[in-house]
Amino acid sequence: MTRSTGKRHFHFANVLPKDPEVLPFGDWSEANRAFFDRFRTWLIESSYSSSALNMYGAATRTAIGFLHKEYWQIDPNVDLPRVVTHLEERHLSPETRRCYCKGLHKLDEYLRIVLHIPKMPKELRWENGIASLPEWLRGDIREFLRFAQRSWTEETRFERGADLLYTVSRPLSWWAKEFQLKDVAEITPQLWYAWLDKRLADGLSASTLNGELFSLKRFLYFLQDLGRSICERFLLLDHLEINKRVPKDVPIDQLQHLQMAIQKQGVTGSGSQQRTGIMDLAWFLLMLHSGLRSGEIRFLKLSDIDWETKRVRIEQSKGLKDRLVPMSEVTVRALQDYLAVRGPAETLQENVFIYRDAPLSKTYLFERMEFYGRRTGVGTIAPHRLRHSCATLLLNSGAPVLAVQTILGHKQVHTTLEYARLYDGTVASDYYSAMNHVERQLALPEDKMAEPLGIGHLIALTDALRQDVLSPAQSEIVRTLRDGLSRLAEREMAVV
Repeated sequence: MTRSTGKRHFHFANVLPKDPEVLPFGDWSEANRAFFDRFRTWLIESSYSSSALNMYGAATRTAIGFLHKEYWQIDPNVDLPRVVTHLEERHLSPETRRCYCKGLHKLDEYLRIVLHIPKMPKELRWENGIASLPEWLRGDIREFLRFAQRSWTEETRFERGADLLYTVSRPLSWWAKEFQLKDVAEITPQLWYAWLDKRLADGLSASTLNGELFSLKRFLYFLQDLGRSICERFLLLDHLEINKRVPKDVPIDQLQHLQMAIQKQGVTGSGSQQRTGIMDLAWFLLMLHSGLRSGEIRFLKLSDIDWETKRVRIEQSKGLKDRLVPMSEVTVRALQDYLAVRGPAETLQENVFIYRDAPLSKTYLFERMEFYGRRTGVGTIAPHRLRHSCATLLLNSGAPVLAVQTILGHKQVHTTLEYARLYDGTVASDYYSAMNHVERQLALPEDKMAEPLGIGHLIALTDALRQDVLSPAQSEIVRTLRDGLSRLAEREMAVV
């Protein structure tokens, strides 16, 4: 009994009913006992609570005791579903069954790490997306999805497939029901306008509707390439007007606050929190200094880092394009600091960034940015905005736009320009620099020996610099320079 609660200490036998098919822990082999201890240590080092340890431990003891196998003989794809079936036959309460399933999920994760077994890829449930479609249309949707998947990476195939499936099938299902659609040639602009009115009445945004129209056009183009008859007027439909997107880069002062908070976490944090802070700084700088996407951070492999050339290789990224991205000195040092505390490579997966002995989840980066945003008071900043900031900072520091386009991996240069926000000071400086060349070209013969750049131009340039984001020391230098130029201009005017 404990003095604080008056209850018995947690023990497997105290909370679970006797199950004759489960081998008691005392009868396990030494290897399985040691495996269970390592599993609990893994959970503890991953900062799980005591209640989670008990819950996951109970499920794991049930699984190993029921399977009667050494842990290295367990096949997560075959054996763990057998445990789930056994638990369902015991008529447990829904809450108890839910807890067991969470524990089995953790056991599955740890077994795959220890035994180097890859995760089973999620299968797209076609029946859920096409059940409401007429039979004659289902085959076309399947073929279209198979065609589209050729340009997707393995990691994103399920999510992108599900999104495209439902984006295309929703309007088609509605048209089949409301207008008795019998052939794809009957998909006309009139049907789209009817669907548009319905979706706008439901409160859908213009960007969402534009995405649906884009996907439907892709579907019809696909059928047209197969020789099917379609209504070509549908392909001429215009997208809804959307206000020009405001660049979403992060102000420099906020970037500085975030980076300081992350660095502080890596120095003053305790245990796993300190390691997490060191890791967060590495991926934060990779996104900010090299413009990596969130998915590229999550799937980056150790073999992708070229320490000699200080570059990372991004393979099969968006659109299945490969590229080499340079790293800054600060990023290289942050990565080296993280790899020093990452853990033994032989027991971890190939992914660079590992949290709780597993690759980063889809939501990890956003949750961490949200955490640091609260801590610094700058609010929630989506990780993708760091790519915008990378483009903005590079372009405003004089990097050629084509170089920035290559670094970010954009297919079109206008995408790169949409990512970045040119500072007013940069625009003014570029203008005066270009105009200097223009004036030289347009100068009359008697003006050829004239000074290419007068005091007025220099004062304008200093004014442009003062509008930019400068440190206090830089601001003082610019102010002193402008004062000197102004005094020089006054002297010239007095002489005249």
